[in-house]
Amino acid sequence: MQSTTRRTVLELVHRGRARTRRDLSRLIGLSRSAVAQTVAELVAEGLLSEHVTDLSEHGTDREERRGRPSTQLRLVPHPGWVGAIDLGHRHVAVALGGMHHNVVDEARVGWRVDRSAQEALALAQSMLADALGRHAGRRADLRALGVSVPFPVVDATVQPIGSVPGWDGVRPSDLLGLPNATAVIVDNSSDLAAWGEFVQVADPGVRSLIYVSAGDGVGGGLVINGQVFSGTHGISGEIGHVPVPGCRLRCRCGRTGCLDALVSAASAGDASSVRAAGRAVGTVLAQVSSFVDPDLVVLGGALGSCDPGFVDSVSDSYRRHEPSRRVAFTAARLGLRSPLWGAFDRATQEAWASAFQLSPASRTRRLRATALPA
Repeated sequence: MQSTTRRTVLELVHRGRARTRRDLSRLIGLSRSAVAQTVAELVAEGLLSEHVTDLSEHGTDREERRGRPSTQLRLVPHPGWVGAIDLGHRHVAVALGGMHHNVVDEARVGWRVDRSAQEALALAQSMLADALGRHAGRRADLRALGVSVPFPVVDATVQPIGSVPGWDGVRPSDLLGLPNATAVIVDNSSDLAAWGEFVQVADPGVRSLIYVSAGDGVGGGLVINGQVFSGTHGISGEIGHVPVPGCRLRCRCGRTGCLDALVSAASAGDASSVRAAGRAVGTVLAQVSSFVDPDLVVLGGALGSCDPGFVDSVSDSYRRHEPSRRVAFTAARLGLRSPLWGAFDRATQEAWASAFQLSPASRTRRLRATALPA
């Protein structure tokens, strides 16, 4: 319990959701004495600092400013770099930043990732090394790295649906050749994109969402009650291989008629094929939502992020099959960068967890600060 509270306090301060002990008490729901004890421990350990401040600068109400001066909480600056790699079916992207979510370098190139894990990861490693070099960084200074792959992941091992010889059973952390001190987080691109978009929403009223990437194929990720849900075999939210009636297209998984194949063809087709793909996606989402009951559906990828007609066709089809009409639809706020930024956020969390030497149980908790109960 104490380890979880420590992590929550640091997470809230890190994301700027809590500036004072009063903020922490309100957001976490603990007594002021319990919060004060945790803060005092973190300050004594050199992880947090407190500075006397005039809260009127931050719009704090008059009642809160009465009495002794308030102190503002800050994370103590910590050296090191955080990296992220996003491997799509047709691209490799990398990002580099510091421990405070400040991305300073980002690059993206076209690449056929499916054909070879070794080639794709070697390219990503080279791009990351170039980014470090541009900022006088060293590999030894890389505290954590998030890796997004377009396949299901179980225990950091890639387990594609169907036959993908270049990736089946691959452990990206083993191929990257990073120092042992660098924490490597590997996850499915749709799960990481869902997380990235969930953090971007910044609305405490949104506790659960479905993310769907549509472009070169289709994938899905779920955030339920503030946590990513991947399922036992890493395929939760993978709607791409749901069969579409009447579709005779061959899918990359080896079967015919999958939603993935229909959306892939639509991304290179005309407006009518895009609308048809949107209707199919909306129909499938209506069935998924009856189980998940989300607050929000986020549409990403080349079609979801950039084609308003696709978003409209998905929404219209969804509402014909799911009569409650309570779910909001939106294009991805991060556009094509959702998986990359989700990977970077997860890596940043892991970098802080490693620096703070938190317990393994607290590291695996995927908590968004804005989702905490008031």
